This record gives sequence, structure tokens and C-alpha cells, in this order.
Amino acid sequence: AIYALTGHDIRFTLEGGFNLGTVTVAIDPLSAWFILIINLTLINGTLYGSGYMKAYGDRQRELALHWVLMVIFHAAMVWVCMLRNSLAFLIAWEIMTLASFLLVVFEHDSTTVKAGVNYLIQMHIGVALLSVAFIVVSLRQGSFDFDSIADFFSQAPARGIILLFFAGFAFKAGMVPFHTWLPHAHPAAPSHVSGIMSGVIVKTGIYGILRIMWMVRHDLVPIGMTVVAVSAVTTLYGILNASVHRDLKKLLAFCTTENI
Repeated sequence: AIYALTGHDIRFTLEGGFNLGTVTVAIDPLSAWFILIINLTLINGTLYGSGYMKAYGDRQRELALHWVLMVIFHAAMVWVCMLRNSLAFLIAWEIMTLASFLLVVFEHDSTTVKAGVNYLIQMHIGVALLSVAFIVVSLRQGSFDFDSIADFFSQAPARGIILLFFAGFAFKAGMVPFHTWLPHAHPAAPSHVSGIMSGVIVKTGIYGILRIMWMVRHDLVPIGMTVVAVSAVTTLYGILNASVHRDLKKLLAFCTTENI
């Protein structure tokens, strides 16, 4: 990632078989920046979590599963930043979502499971929106490659598709009005998982928005103004709610919304 930030993009292909075809993997400066943030946050979160989880020393099987999920979660986020094939991207995105869901419901009591299921449902609404957008593009262009998305947007404004992409990624980012999972999932998750979700998982939504918007060639001003308007509402809503909450994890959740 550091090498890519110096202007040396890394790019190679993997053979994805009959379903995926050729899968392009690339690290450019945008990917590299997010990969570094993900790695730094996961390292810090794991170091803190190793102490936090000592209180659960009598639950060895659940602890083992927890740390395996942390590795899968970390790897999936890194792959999300590297994959340039829409179908492979969605698979990595889904693995990231499922791993984070299982990390959130570690306590698996009724309140925690309810918060986790709420998170999972909203994430899958986002995945459905992204899937529709990717499918429309692939049907028009005949390719799952991200380069075909840029070609698609170079031909026509396609505001509806841009809106689908934005809404799909906004669910993960926790932008208003797609934020309602955040105040519930944060208090339910173990503290280090809550911190990692606040620090990086919501940022993958921002990565997705930036990755797609980078390819847009038409209607830049109205699209940009829409993003700014949603962001302004998100900022105001997040900070007003953070100012009235005394539960630290809920306060963190709303601060996350405001920062996004």
C-alpha cells in the first residue's frame, strides 16, 4: 500500500472460473490509503481486544471463533479495497458483512441478537441495491470489470444507477437516513469490535462512494450537491444526537455518523 501511494500502482489478474471470469486485483492510491487505515485500526483493535476478551476465558470455543472471524473480517475489508470485479467485490463485501455480524452478536443474548439482526437486514438492503446497480452495468457492458463501470458512465448520465450505488454504500457508511443500525450495533458489540466498526467498516462505504464517483463523467454538479446535502444532514443529525447521549457506545455511534 505504501508503494502504491508513491505512484506505483499494483495490478494483476486472477482466474475466477466460469462464474467470475478474469478478476482484476489492483492497489491504487485510493485503495492504498484505505488499506493502511484498515490495517492500523485492526492492529490496534486486536491489541486492545486481547485484553478485553480475557474476561471470557471460560468460553474458549467462542473465543477461538471470535479471533478467526476477526482475521476473516480483516481480510475481507482489504479485498474489498483491491478487487476490481463487481461480482468478486460483492462476495468480499458479503463476507465482510457476515463476519462483522457474527462479531457483533458475540454475547448472543436477546438484545444483542436483535441489534445484530437489525444490522444484518439493513446491510442486505444495501447489498441488494448494489447488486441491482452492478447487474444493470454488466448487462449493458457485457463485463463485470470495474473498467466497464467507467465506460458505462462515460456514455450517459445514468442518475438512477448512481443513486443506487450511493444508497447501497451509504447503508454501510451509516449516512442519514441509512444510519439506524449504528446506535444499536455499537452498544451490542464488544468494545474493540465497536471501535473497529466505527473506525473502518463504515469507511468502506466511503471507499465505495469515492470509487464509483471517481468514474462519473456527467452531471457532476447536481450529483456533488446531492452528496453534500446528505452529508450536511448526516453531520447535523449525528452531532445533535451525540450531544444528548451519555452512554459512551451510543455517543460513539452518533459521533461516527457525524464524522462520516
